[in-house]
Amino acid sequence: MRPFIFLGLLSALTLQAALTTASPAAASPLVPAPQQDKELAWVDEQIRSILPARVGISDSFINSLRDPVKLKKPAATATPLQGGNKLLPPPKLGSTLTPPPPQIVEEPLRLMALMNQSALISGKWYRAGENVRGYTLSEIKPSSVLLTGKKAQKLILFLTKQNNNIKINTK
Repeated sequence: MRPFIFLGLLSALTLQAALTTASPAAASPLVPAPQQDKELAWVDEQIRSILPARVGISDSFINSLRDPVKLKKPAATATPLQGGNKLLPPPKLGSTLTPPPPQIVEEPLRLMALMNQSALISGKWYRAGENVRGYTLSEIKPSSVLLTGKKAQKLILFLTKQNNNIKINTK
């Protein structure tokens, strides 16, 4: 039994000696030193260079900076009153003043097509004698139409674009 104890102590001492010679004291505990691997030595060197703590900006300095996302509020613009020199600020949400209704801008009348005694004006078909926005369609010609309004106003609409893809042959 004594030889086994002696061999056990001897093997424990050899194992401890092998461990102390395998890991040098100069290497970082996080990164094992490359023993015979010269190909990856530069990787370990890069890791060792970024291991030291970096000093950044203090929190108090960051809190003292102006927020780049906040937008400045536009200055209130004053509008002149009709018939006076006094200026009032624009009405706020929920005020009793009502803004004027938006003006409806109508598309100008445009003759798009003619077929028999019908005319396509601004996307809608009309026949002779029908009303078109306050005008009466009085005459349809081969390439134009005549609209008459109040007080003998006359408006002539011409075809602006000919369609050359349609060809009608009569034999």
